[in-house]
Amino acid sequence: MEALTIQNLTVKLKNFVLGPINLELEEHGYYVIAGPNGSGKTTLLRSILGFYRPLYGKIILYGKDITNLPIEKRKIGYVTQSYSLFNNMDAKSNIEYGLKLMKLNKSEREKRIKDISVMLNIENLLNKKPKELSGGQQQLISIARALVIEPKILLLDEPLSNLDPNVKKNLRNILKKITKLKTTTIIHVSHFIEDAFELSTKLFFMYKGKIIEAGNPVEIINNPKTLEFSEYLGYSNMIDTNSFEILENIFHDLKGLNYDGKVYAVFRPEDAKICGNRCCDYSFEGKITDVGLTSRGFLYTVKVNDKTFNIFSEDKFEENNKVYLCFDANKIKIVRSANEI
Repeated sequence: MEALTIQNLTVKLKNFVLGPINLELEEHGYYVIAGPNGSGKTTLLRSILGFYRPLYGKIILYGKDITNLPIEKRKIGYVTQSYSLFNNMDAKSNIEYGLKLMKLNKSEREKRIKDISVMLNIENLLNKKPKELSGGQQQLISIARALVIEPKILLLDEPLSNLDPNVKKNLRNILKKITKLKTTTIIHVSHFIEDAFELSTKLFFMYKGKIIEAGNPVEIINNPKTLEFSEYLGYSNMIDTNSFEILENIFHDLKGLNYDGKVYAVFRPEDAKICGNRCCDYSFEGKITDVGLTSRGFLYTVKVNDKTFNIFSEDKFEENNKVYLCFDANKIKIVRSANEI
């Protein structure tokens, strides 16, 4: 069953335009939306929530058109990265807030609060004020408040961004638990590709207000199709069609292919090897023009012909050294700009 259908959704905010967006999300799925800052991820969530009204298009929730429905009638849960708890209320009152708006009686409110507290293991936090809670605990209370209303869809706007790694891991496990219960459909905006790998059934990549790649997270992360998505994933080295002769020993027929539009060969800094001597059939002579030290080892800038590349290596080379770059053909991706698709 389809939980959410979005048809040609277009939203205009000052100088930014979202859309057109078209989505069909299955019930009880976990969907991660990734993209750089300013790509429209939060705008899309807030449009689904009803905070922004579209110029065009429809938002359909379980077969009902909610495009012009008020926020409070949509039955959608929303969790932000800033927690947004009421500081003058304890955790229990924060969780109960939405239930009171729904005009549920006290016994039903108490039952739901107890159930969600047991599920999230937060019974010991209910009497504490937000200032007495850690960031991870506050986010748990925010998630509880969103879930207790039994939302048809749960929107998570970068809920793990402000948390340290151990807390983040714990919350990911809790989100997995929620998904397995199959009580709601989750749309999760995130900057962390790990969230997509660990949590999502489908990943969407947004760029300049549009969704330009979508699919199984493992498949599309390992095989990006657009220049924009590959750059986001760390494929920081790029060779355009005018410089493919650098790689012609690897791609024997690359220059002869009839591409409709411009394409690029991209690879990550860790996908090539620096050698002091010619070390393989796919090696190219270059010169080190800069050396940086990172937590992963040395980051070298290597110039080959008129192109420069950033390459990670654990080996030490000196600036101005003549070196050879050895490429792994299987790790080089051929992509095109989203404007060319």
